[in-house]
Amino acid sequence: MKKILSIFFACVFLLTSAGAVAATQPKPNKYSLPKEGTVLQDIADRKIKPKTDPVRHAMIPGESPTTGLPWMGEYLPMIVQISNPEGSEKVDGKTVKAAGIGQRAPWSGQYADIVFEGILYRDGFTRISFLLSDSLAEGLPTSVGPVRSARIGHVLLREEWESGFIFAGGPRAEDNNIRELFARTGANKKGVLFDLLSGSFKEYKNRVQGVMAPDNYNANPVGMRREIPASYIATPRPFLFSDESPYTDGYDLAYTINLDWGHKTCISHFYYDEMENTYLRFSGGAPYLTFASADDRSMDNKEQMTFSNVIIQRAHYDYVNNNKIMPNMQSVGQGNADIFIGGRYIPGYWVRKDVDEPTVFYDDQGNEIQLTRGKTFIAHFPPESLCTFTAN
Repeated sequence: MKKILSIFFACVFLLTSAGAVAATQPKPNKYSLPKEGTVLQDIADRKIKPKTDPVRHAMIPGESPTTGLPWMGEYLPMIVQISNPEGSEKVDGKTVKAAGIGQRAPWSGQYADIVFEGILYRDGFTRISFLLSDSLAEGLPTSVGPVRSARIGHVLLREEWESGFIFAGGPRAEDNNIRELFARTGANKKGVLFDLLSGSFKEYKNRVQGVMAPDNYNANPVGMRREIPASYIATPRPFLFSDESPYTDGYDLAYTINLDWGHKTCISHFYYDEMENTYLRFSGGAPYLTFASADDRSMDNKEQMTFSNVIIQRAHYDYVNNNKIMPNMQSVGQGNADIFIGGRYIPGYWVRKDVDEPTVFYDDQGNEIQLTRGKTFIAHFPPESLCTFTAN
């Protein structure tokens, strides 16, 4: 299987590269963040040599493999594709327009162990993915959204985590055949795919009244997870966690992190809260909040999303037939990773050996990264995109 998949993705790369050469080269993105503080953009490959192979660790009894927190569940995560449309809201008397804010905020994001963000359109619009695991042991959440479509990189994310996968369709076959890719990976025969645009799973999906379509599809991940055959076994890949971060002396302070994907709507910031030892996420100048559920979209119960770890995984993107809305993230291989833990910056690296293997992150010394217990944000960030950080 590994050889077949490797050949397939090599062919995809060649086709997309050939198309890109034949077509008119696109205009470069416009990065609007000021280049202040430490600037991380187009950094040469660090070529950090891992001291250990990127293997799957054994589970630690009573410890979550995704957050490192106390947990007694069965490993079978659910990944959900989440829309990230432009919204607006008042902040300090001024109207802020940015991705995923105001009435366009997601719901049930507070349950996500890991939040992924990646390119949706070449010009810097992004899509979010929630990985749910810890809360599923408690029967939560029973709603999550707004659910949108998948791309190649999202399909490969499912392979990495061996998760159930909730999405709402995908691109047309002539541009980016998601169904064919599911068939090549074998996911279509495992009972783990939940396409909301199909005629199935009616009891676990609905359109949310009062929310603008198409960003109003709601799904019940707990109910869908029960539909996965008992014979399906997902193999966990636990992160390494530490109660006290080893990344202190010798590592630069990083209290503010700024990400510019290439479109002003999707600029985001992370501000370090020293008391809580977490990073608070902002979209534009507004706190990035999540509604409590599809049924409770009140401002009173909105919650800001925070993370113990922020990882900027530098990944190249090709575009199928040079189509700007058909990104093909190169998530198998290796590359730089800009890692932020405990208010410090670690210039790191990532390695993923094959489609059905996990991504492993390393620090600047080649040791596997030790995360702080809690939630993690991972950006699948192009090398040319702009990241800055400051000690302020």
